[in-house]
Amino acid sequence: MQFERNLTLLRKKKGLSQDELAFAVGVTRQTIYTWEAGLNYPNIVALNKIAEVLEVSTDDLLHGFEVNKLPKSFKEPILTFVSNHKDKVIYNELPNWFISLKEGNEVNWAIYDLKNDECIKDYSYHVETLGKVKIHDIDGVEIEVKEYDESLSFTNKYNQYVSISNEGIMWIGESTYEEGIKKIRTYKDKDFLKDWGYNKEAKPQAIEYENAKDYLLEFNGKKIKVIGLSYFESNKEQYCEVFLNEDFESLLWKRYTRVEKKKKRTNRSIIVDGKEYDLDYYCITSRI
Repeated sequence: MQFERNLTLLRKKKGLSQDELAFAVGVTRQTIYTWEAGLNYPNIVALNKIAEVLEVSTDDLLHGFEVNKLPKSFKEPILTFVSNHKDKVIYNELPNWFISLKEGNEVNWAIYDLKNDECIKDYSYHVETLGKVKIHDIDGVEIEVKEYDESLSFTNKYNQYVSISNEGIMWIGESTYEEGIKKIRTYKDKDFLKDWGYNKEAKPQAIEYENAKDYLLEFNGKKIKVIGLSYFESNKEQYCEVFLNEDFESLLWKRYTRVEKKKKRTNRSIIVDGKEYDLDYYCITSRI
């Protein structure tokens, strides 16, 4: 349990200062400080009051950012087209990682393989935005990624470095550990661009979408209004669809691969620009 971190994140997401939360809950600012520092914890009455003020559940406060909160399986979601979205959408999350570039933001998400009509968890991620960095001559932010296998055992940790501008988001570096040695690659390294470049080049990926669509998402008995975006990855071998809530946060993601590049796995094919793409897997985030 990491109540103190969850409280801090949920308070900031609500846009409240420690003083404002203290007034609403009926305690002192010092009390809020001790809770967020992990020096003390609220009783059940105070915990329920905090949840009421922040408009979340007590489970969100106690377990909201743990990977084990993501379901092990779920029935394939149903997406029903409603209409074209009337406004342009600016998607300010790191594509395919579902994290905004604001310091302190974090999210859990998992990959699910489709078997018949059921999605089965494969492995999970915890992703957190740490702070500002400078790689060569480009300002960016640091993203910490922790990986967990299907049994929720921690398997790996690495850091990514990305920049955002009016042109979009660009990966500018990565640090990993190999046999206890820290390995750093940047956008000036060819092997890095092969993995993280856009068409193997150091250039931004657009974050503005003119042709967003509105859908109704049916998931685990819930019906949610979502905004759907779609885009190609680099060389158009992969096609992605991401579905956002009204705050433009990722809830659900689908990835497809061109059929001539692989064997069909799911028989959930779509045609895009005259090419056939077969569904690889679903992802859901802890926001859903």
